This record gives sequence, structure tokens and C-alpha cells, in this order.
Amino acid sequence: MKFAIRAVTLALVMGLSVTACSSNDEDAIPEYPEIDNKINVESVWSSSVGAGVEHYDSTLKPAVFGDKVFVASRRGTVAAFSVADGDSLWSLDLRDKDDAPLFGSISHWWNDRNAKIAGGISVGYDKVYVGTEDGEVVALNPETGEVVWRVNVKAEVLAAPVAGEGLLYVNTGGGRIFALSPDNGEVRWMHEYENSKLTLRGISEVTTAAGGVVYGTGSGHVGVLIADKGVPAWEEAIAAPKGATDLARIVDVDATPIVQDGTIYAIAYNGQLVAMDLRTGRELWKRDYASFRSMHLAENVLYIVDSQGRLYAIDTRSGGELWSSLTLYKHFVTAPTVYKNYVVVGDNEGNLHWFSRDKGEYLARDDYDSSGFYTDGVVADDKLILQTRNGEIEVLRVTE
Repeated sequence: MKFAIRAVTLALVMGLSVTACSSNDEDAIPEYPEIDNKINVESVWSSSVGAGVEHYDSTLKPAVFGDKVFVASRRGTVAAFSVADGDSLWSLDLRDKDDAPLFGSISHWWNDRNAKIAGGISVGYDKVYVGTEDGEVVALNPETGEVVWRVNVKAEVLAAPVAGEGLLYVNTGGGRIFALSPDNGEVRWMHEYENSKLTLRGISEVTTAAGGVVYGTGSGHVGVLIADKGVPAWEEAIAAPKGATDLARIVDVDATPIVQDGTIYAIAYNGQLVAMDLRTGRELWKRDYASFRSMHLAENVLYIVDSQGRLYAIDTRSGGELWSSLTLYKHFVTAPTVYKNYVVVGDNEGNLHWFSRDKGEYLARDDYDSSGFYTDGVVADDKLILQTRNGEIEVLRVTE
């Protein structure tokens, strides 16, 4: 069945929710509690990449490969820095069709052309990958920034390409998954799944495991494809549209499914958190949590920020709730990141919030960049690397 798909931005969804809640003083957005920071968070280094993602919805975030961290801006800049000290290694403007690397400072910030990078960054098979809203997938040499290949899949690339099982998998906004050769970008297979008429502006990355490709859809389904051929193994619903309004009936699986020890963990917006058997799709347990933000798994615990900003720790073996926090309730926050003994969440005001992993105790809050955090961070050795909306790169470390 073919139909036009309308995408709703997360800002609109959250804005309507806040407007509805603010009509009643009791439901107004709570102020953050006063706090005396209990941990020492120090800045290791900072830098920037173009203008970042600006005001657009995006999951574009840094990626680490060896001793390098790769970052990108929506307009087209991709850059590499040393993880250790932030030394600039190379930068490339994908708007330059000759693909010549630019060493040192970024010199094309005034150019109004826009590469619309939305999917990335990811690494694998000795390459760095990004995707664009115009359908381009680009592979770069991680040492030099030179373009190895670039292809167009003729569909919006809104999620990071994923390397695994010998191929590169690209989940697109149009309900198509492409498998590309990591050597030259040749399309090996394509799978099309059905999306809802109304979806959030975004799509989950796929996950590769045990010869399969796990994906989520805009219609509230989770499925598995045979990795080398793209043949469907199974697809099951984890959420069904319900409610009186279009927004209430959105059931996207925008959070990237997680696989551990033969079990898939997936969550849907206006849906549920579900554990499923990787081979068969059989439901192992389900719980009433809903989110569009990706989860983080560490030592049999899932850390989740739900659609209203509540933070949870869930035991993966039973689905039991270990702890919860309402500190960030109704605020627009990022997905959680597990760093050392902490769970870290950013918000759209530029605050970074630190919680203990074991009990969810609120430990610290620091203000970094007024443009705000829009995506979760990545961990490299003893460092936490984050990108703000306007392209500032913050590299932090907790000293014990």
C-alpha cells in the first residue's frame, strides 16, 4: 500500500504537550530543584563544527574510531579531532563537489548551500559514513577525510548508516532499508516496509546481530531481515494507534532497537517497552513505557527517558523497574548516556544533568551552551563527548 507520509517534528509534539499542560498551573513545567553538585566535572577540551544542526530536528552526533572523534554539521562540514587533546586533524565540506579536504579552520561557513546532513556519524570497515536528506550516503577515509565513495539512494537518510554483517545498512524516512557495499556503495538489496500516514520526523537506526538486521517502523512494528539477502524473517507490532487525535495515534519506533544475548529491546512513541526473542519475534515481556528517544543498555539495565522526560532504570531480565526520577519531567531532554557510574542527560537549555547509575540520585547540573543539547553523548576512554545544537563540541571528564 502506497500513501503520502506526513512527518511531525518533535518540537511540535512537545510544544503542543507543553501548551496543553500549561493551561493548568498544577501542570506547568516544574523548575529544576536546587542542587549542590556532588561530583567534579571538568572540561578536557572544546571545539566546534560549523553551525551544528541549528533549529532542525536531528540525531546527528559524534562518533569515535580509535583515537579520533568525528563530528558533522547539517550544512555539510565533517571534521576529525584527536580524542586526547582536541587537535584538529582534518575537515571537509561536502558541498564542495571536488571533495578536497580543508585542513585547519573551516573556511566555508558563509556559504548558503546546504548538504542537509541528517544521518550520522557512524564508523565501520575503516570508513566514516554520513547521510543526507537529499538521499546521499558518503563514505570518508578516517585518516585524511577524503571521499572514498558517494551514492544516492533516492530517499531521505535520517538515521546513521550502520556497518555490520559485511554490509552497510541505511534506514530511510520513506520506509526503505538499503544494504550497500562498504567498498563502493553499490546497492546489494532493498527492503520496503509500510509506514503510517502520520509519523514523527525521524527514524531509528537499524541494529545488526546474529546474521540479522533489526529495524523499527513508523507504524509501530519491529522486524528482522536476513542480513545478506534482505529477506524478512519476521515483523511484529509493539504499538497500535489509539486515541482521538492524529498526534495521539503516532506510534513510531524512533528509538534504535537494542540486542543483547538473543533478546531485542524496543520502545515506541505512544506504545510500550517490549523484550522480544531475536529469532522468532516472540514477546518475552512488555511494560507501559513510551518514548521516541533511544535507550542505553549497561550490565542488564536499560536506561530510558520517556516521552515526558521521566528517567527510568529497567531490569532487562524481568522488565522490573529499579528506580525512576521525575527531576526532568516535562522538560525537553536528550536520550540518556551511561558514563562510568553515572547516567547523563542533556536538555534544550544547555544543561547537563548527572544521576547515579545504581539509585538514580540527582548528583549534579551544569550549564554549557544556551543553544542546548539535542542528542546523547558518546564515551571514549574516560571522556564524555557531546555536541550542542549550534555545533559546540564539549569533552568532559569526571575526576573521582
